[in-house]
Amino acid sequence: MNAQRTVHHASDAVWRRYDDQVAVISLDASRVRLFNAVGSFLWERCDNATLDQMVAAVRARFDVDEATARADVEGFVDDLVARGLLRPAAVQP
Repeated sequence: MNAQRTVHHASDAVWRRYDDQVAVISLDASRVRLFNAVGSFLWERCDNATLDQMVAAVRARFDVDEATARADVEGFVDDLVARGLLRPAAVQP
């Protein structure tokens, strides 16, 4: 995914924070996904955010280098797009 393209929570995904974890429910798939502290941190910041913005947020919050943060964020976003929990924004013509 392009580092400047934004992603959004899927319209059928509802979520709630429980202590330091976030639970996301896909209403279409009737599945629940539970995120650890880092995944929860990203989920709360990924609606209408670019990959670059999410990488910067991870680096500001956690002690991690640029390459590791980028690989982790890209993996997180790619996985959730594949599962239908995130949707890339439409490309503007």
